[in-house]
Amino acid sequence: MKLFFKSLFVLNIILFLLSIAYLLFPFNPIFLNSYGFLLIITLTGNILASIIGSRFKKLDMTYLILSSLGMVAVMLSNTIASLSPTNESSRSLFSIVILFLMMILGAVITRAPFQHTTRSADRLSFSRYQSQNKAKEVAKLVLTIILGLFLLGGAFLAFSMVTGIDIGLLQVLISQYSLFYGFIFLSVAGILLKISRLKLRSIYGLLVLFCGLSLFAVFSLPLVTLPSLFNESETDYTKAFGQEWHTIGENNPQFMSSPVSIPAYFFGIPSTDYNVTEDVLFYEGTEGVDAGLELRFDAYTPPTNAKQLPGKGSTLIRIHGGGWNTGDKGAENFAQINKYFAAQGYIVFDLQYGLNDQDQFVKFSTVPDEVSGNFSIDDMVRHLGIFTTYLADHHEEYAANIDSVFISGGSAGGHLANAVALGLSSGEYTKLLDERLTVNGIIPIYPANGLAGYQDITGEEELVDPALLVEKDSPPALVYQGQHDTIVDPLVAENFKDAYTENDNSEIAIIRMPYGEHASDLYFPGFYSQTFIYYMERFMYQYR
Repeated sequence: MKLFFKSLFVLNIILFLLSIAYLLFPFNPIFLNSYGFLLIITLTGNILASIIGSRFKKLDMTYLILSSLGMVAVMLSNTIASLSPTNESSRSLFSIVILFLMMILGAVITRAPFQHTTRSADRLSFSRYQSQNKAKEVAKLVLTIILGLFLLGGAFLAFSMVTGIDIGLLQVLISQYSLFYGFIFLSVAGILLKISRLKLRSIYGLLVLFCGLSLFAVFSLPLVTLPSLFNESETDYTKAFGQEWHTIGENNPQFMSSPVSIPAYFFGIPSTDYNVTEDVLFYEGTEGVDAGLELRFDAYTPPTNAKQLPGKGSTLIRIHGGGWNTGDKGAENFAQINKYFAAQGYIVFDLQYGLNDQDQFVKFSTVPDEVSGNFSIDDMVRHLGIFTTYLADHHEEYAANIDSVFISGGSAGGHLANAVALGLSSGEYTKLLDERLTVNGIIPIYPANGLAGYQDITGEEELVDPALLVEKDSPPALVYQGQHDTIVDPLVAENFKDAYTENDNSEIAIIRMPYGEHASDLYFPGFYSQTFIYYMERFMYQYR
């Protein structure tokens, strides 16, 4: 046991120093994830050391509380930092402070290993426990029940992640944050042991610890399955787009050096330089169904000459999701993607379009009156088409290359991205879409092709289901799909790929995320998001 504590003490010191180096200097990719695994091992060991107990019992409890609440704060603050369009760091200082506190406190508690107490000491402790007033006893009982229920809730989340059962929008918050949940629920199990004063050697004590360790193991599955994800993704991408992509990004600091950085999962991913201009009005409706409609976009541009960067001024149009009746540009459209690709030299436009004012997909969401109305899918495509004309007329103001355009979106936005891109490439919708734009690639993310009818939103058949527009020379497509998505069935993406295949077009690949649910790319430093960005940046460079 002393060896365990001493080893953890040394690991905490090493981890502290490596973390400083990681934040200040670029790591060699070979060592990056080795450091990441050391981070996971050390933080897990600290929790177990706190459960076993050091000489400082109050510090043990403090660490367990810090580990549980702190991990919640880390994942939330990292998410908020990345979603903000104007947060240039995209990395939360608060998260960094919490992680360093965990390393420092971990070194303190592991410096003083557990000392066995005598039976008399046990009797003294029991006597003191008995003498506590009833109010404290009741408070402890209530807290014990709450923590027990919290662990049951964790078991439910773990079960839903593994089985993929439909639990509504709650699914958005599971797999991409799963490793955080592992630490949180293991820490909660430790707090429950401390408060209830269950002994580790007792049956009930071992049962609580087993529950915590089991939840930690289950929530680690997305991490464990990364090698299979990488192998399948590389095979599918190479089959669709050839071998050329393997050399893209070599020795270029603008590109991700590997599909996943484990340290980035905890510390976040910083943005490099970019500029953003928000709320540019591109359409104001005055009559008919568009009366009162106001549509705006945000433009993300590189701070230097884009032609010196990988994107070279190519255009990326991003369309938000939300069931065609909710959602918005900016934070609700995962803004760090915009920041990331603007920093690579792309000119990124994050768009609004008219939303249907029927039953909202997200009940608690509010939609501004100026973007809401009785709009059909045809109207939405027309609104996006108005932007294509605006872009064709004003592209020189943004140094945007309209001969090299990529269109991307998630869910309903993924469906509309397909409709606009394939509508343009087909040449059949010149009245809606400006043919001066050349679409070089489509990047639909869990695209909701053909599902608008479930929201009672009508439209022309080919625009409702853009798979019907696929042709032999349709633009290449890179698709993101979570395998446990219960909002947009993974079969929709597979049918989209089949449409390409049936038209003798092999230039489509699906990056399938094991355990991934709907919107599982929300957490930008998450394993799924990192993996897709790794392939997305190579796809865009390859076809720009």
